[in-house]
Amino acid sequence: MNYMIKFIFIFVLLGQSLFGWGNTGHRIVGKVAETYLTKNAKDQIKKLMGHHDLSRMSYWADHIKSDPDWKHANDWHWCTVPDGENYEKGKHKGLAVEKVREFIDTLKKKRSTKEEKQIALKFLIHLVGDLHQPLHVGNGDDRGGNSVRLKWFGESTNLHSVWDSKLIDYQKLSYSEYANYLMLDENRGQIRQWQADSLLTYIHESRDLRKQCYDYQKDDLKWEYFYTNKDLLEQRLLQGGVRLSGELNRIFK
Repeated sequence: MNYMIKFIFIFVLLGQSLFGWGNTGHRIVGKVAETYLTKNAKDQIKKLMGHHDLSRMSYWADHIKSDPDWKHANDWHWCTVPDGENYEKGKHKGLAVEKVREFIDTLKKKRSTKEEKQIALKFLIHLVGDLHQPLHVGNGDDRGGNSVRLKWFGESTNLHSVWDSKLIDYQKLSYSEYANYLMLDENRGQIRQWQADSLLTYIHESRDLRKQCYDYQKDDLKWEYFYTNKDLLEQRLLQGGVRLSGELNRIFK
């Protein structure tokens, strides 16, 4: 393997472990969010993008990670909030909070170009999903669980990958099937409450909820871990979609 191919292979491999929900997870969040968009939000997003299918836009920010022109965006997908601390700008690594706020501002500004708004929207859809994955609000010790080596039904992996994709993919559902399943027992009051929540609300939720991700006895995770964490996984996917719809409805009001 020549050095260039080896470099690309390593870069892509690292990228797969450093970024948020897998494609299916992001599509689920996008599908849920689109369900709760207002008509005005859908119309404005369609005018900007040519369609309002948020699931189609949801994983673009991961797909560009192997493009050298976007290497500077590697630390936009996560933030660090150690146990017992609240988020504080500039105190720890990871720029997700600042970037979410920046992209919201870009979408609201009349003087932003169409291209700037398109990029901002695609990143916003993605990052709101990322920040509902508990390990994307890292403790500062193990790269959001990437350094925690273990097995998933005998397959070597890491804790971050289990939460990004393996818990979801193991159920063999399409993103639309999973999203529809999550919305079966709809509670409109709860939906409205989540839509009104602030960015720091779900950042600090992920900080607190990540403790459950580390709660296991053996390092070969199987059914017990899956069933223990299924409700948390699905709650965060649903909340991510609902809160994304809230952000977009406020932007495109």
